[in-house]
Amino acid sequence: MNTIDPIFITTAYLVMLKEDKEKGSATGFFFSDSQNLYLVTNKHVIYGEKYFVESTQSQIDKIKLYLHTNKNNLSENEYVEINLFKDGKKVWLEHDNINVDVVLVPLEIDRGKYLLVNLDKNIIDSSNIVVKFEKIFVIGYPYGWFDRKNNLPVTRIGHLSSPFKIPFNGEPIMLGDVETHKGMSGGPVFMELKDYVTMDENGGRATHLGASKIILVGIHSGQPRWDLRDTETGEVKETVSHSLINIWFSDLILEILNTKNISK
Repeated sequence: MNTIDPIFITTAYLVMLKEDKEKGSATGFFFSDSQNLYLVTNKHVIYGEKYFVESTQSQIDKIKLYLHTNKNNLSENEYVEINLFKDGKKVWLEHDNINVDVVLVPLEIDRGKYLLVNLDKNIIDSSNIVVKFEKIFVIGYPYGWFDRKNNLPVTRIGHLSSPFKIPFNGEPIMLGDVETHKGMSGGPVFMELKDYVTMDENGGRATHLGASKIILVGIHSGQPRWDLRDTETGEVKETVSHSLINIWFSDLILEILNTKNISK
């Protein structure tokens, strides 16, 4: 097998199913808390566009993941079905804040059989790093299109459009300027820092020349709506198209794990 950066096998092509009928595709990525393995994706992948409404019910009951079965030959792959309900109860984990478009699906799969790389809390920790408007890259499966021969995702590259870790409009979201497409929902958003700067608790700064570090910025979740409204009536005149994307904070993964909130 040609050498490949492990970051390209942190994701999985995700097919949504309802009563065994395909309902679309999305992106997920693997995360482990050292004890359990999870698939991270968007809440709207399960609930649809009205995921933030209390009464909304799940639109799917299973997902299929396309996984590598041979570490020496990327062209050997198979689908693995994951039930989203057990004994009539949902298995995925949600955030206490109903507006957060992130869920974690517990996975019980044979780690010895399938080739995958999981992320962990170490790639989330950016508490002492000074970040400006850095380059970001989003990994996913746009319109279900990817290298099916080798089961490898597509990467889109752009930049942060709002300050790092500052909640945009009060929500745990940043904006990114990068072209993405339907099917990339739930994809990880990474940032590679080179010669990066850290700050200690006293405000002292240190530059790490020659060093590089990859951090998980967050989870991609489509585009924010930009409605142009009449200044007098408040009515929407038009919706502006743009290339900005929502990036939910990566810390939300840890918050979900800490509360293990599975009631809605």
